[in-house]
Amino acid sequence: MDHSTAQKLMDAYRGIGEALNGADSVIRTMPEDERTAHLRGLAEMMGHLWFKLQLPVVREHRDLDPDGDRFQKKSDQE
Repeated sequence: MDHSTAQKLMDAYRGIGEALNGADSVIRTMPEDERTAHLRGLAEMMGHLWFKLQLPVVREHRDLDPDGDRFQKKSDQE
């Protein structure tokens, strides 16, 4: 994938992530018996966003990693 397309996708994914974070804030105000199921579903969505959508882009375009080099293994940086 070319870098321009990758950047556009990551910008869109960032917006999705911000929306999910907003939902998290609302869910945490719910009663516990309702909150648990919603948090599990939200966590699953966040996992899919990273592992299925963002990570493949970041593997090809390291400079687009939203976490920068914070979580990269030392051997990856050498």
